[in-house]
Amino acid sequence: MNALLAIVAPAVAWTAYLPVGAKYALVLAALPLSGLALRAQVRETRPALDGSGLLPTTVLLALLAVSSAWSAATWADIGRYLWLYGMLLLVPLLSNALPAASAKAALAHFVAASTAVAALHLARGLGVLPDSVLWWSTVDATGNQRIGNSLLLAIGAVIGLWQARHAVALRPRAGWLACTMTIVAGLALQDRRSGMVVLPIVVLAWLLTELRMPRQRVLAVIAVLGIALAAGWSVDPVRARFEEGWRELHSAVPAERVDTSWGQRLLMVRMTAAMVQERPLTGHGVASWRLVWQQRAPAGSPLADNTTPHSEYLLIAHQLGWPGLALWLWLLVAMVMAAARRGSAGAPALVVWITIATAGLFNAVLRDAKFSLVLLMLAAVAAASSRPRRSDADGGRRRGLTPPASQAGERAAGRPRPGRHRHRCPRHAGTSTPRRG
Repeated sequence: MNALLAIVAPAVAWTAYLPVGAKYALVLAALPLSGLALRAQVRETRPALDGSGLLPTTVLLALLAVSSAWSAATWADIGRYLWLYGMLLLVPLLSNALPAASAKAALAHFVAASTAVAALHLARGLGVLPDSVLWWSTVDATGNQRIGNSLLLAIGAVIGLWQARHAVALRPRAGWLACTMTIVAGLALQDRRSGMVVLPIVVLAWLLTELRMPRQRVLAVIAVLGIALAAGWSVDPVRARFEEGWRELHSAVPAERVDTSWGQRLLMVRMTAAMVQERPLTGHGVASWRLVWQQRAPAGSPLADNTTPHSEYLLIAHQLGWPGLALWLWLLVAMVMAAARRGSAGAPALVVWITIATAGLFNAVLRDAKFSLVLLMLAAVAAASSRPRRSDADGGRRRGLTPPASQAGERAAGRPRPGRHRHRCPRHAGTSTPRRG
């Protein structure tokens, strides 16, 4: 079983940039293996599903299921939404089932995969990449697949920095830094704003957990903000994308004719917020946003073609009201805090969850499988990599390195351990030897 799960972890890294069908195939293979592994852990009385956000995930999924009672959506749409939101269970299942060593290796594989994709973007920018159907999910990706790749490149860059910081020898450290620089360059040429926005945020979050001195943290904030602003205005593709966004926001276009990315998002925020206020405590029910939206959006306009409000926060608030939004925030805070408590080892999980929290502001990261499958599987792998191996703890206990609580209590009370006795001779007082025979 562990041998099969050891294959799943690197597979997550190499399917990250593949089409969504490959990710679904991996999920369908990983779920039964994870279930069997957790079942074996329960039989051995080992703790399972620890620190994995199982409680807020379960409550959120239960509320979504209950809200189907007042949803106007069809049962087919309700089933599809519940299936997609049910992918949240991948995190507690995979993070506790995957071997820690395999998960750590998978993070290195993910940096390598991100470097390869970034190299393709560099080759395309230099005009040396031939046209091929092989690039349709990476360099030639469109829509949310391209946005998802942008987010993955940002995550890969920070995990590359994390690998470089903890590399012992100079040559591996230089290799990880070279991978990071390649990924950042590829991200700049990838022409999507999502990863560019997320990258400085996750870098800053990682540095604040790595650095302990207040002075170091202040310098880190100044350095990251300065580099981000300098890169934003000195790199032509980055500057062009953000200038385009600002023009979209400031252009006064009626709702009937707005067809720009940021312009539509701004209108959807305003209109969806008004829809939430209509049912603030119960929401409109799972999978109901599109039906209610088509009643509000101007008929025949580009705005009416949207299937989500392009924000996971708005989508959950519309379906479940303020209680649902509170549950979603509870889950995010719980996962970020769980990763932060594990110190430097939890940095990859911290980076992934902050990416989910940030990207969820302007994308439906749970509702769209192009985002949710890879981000949640990557979050599970990152959490598994920082989990202490139970076999090490058990082995240490057997060797006497971690005595059971009963033995520790006996020693604290001054009682000898079984199999040893105290000399009563004054010459050997305070010493102990094994009982002979």
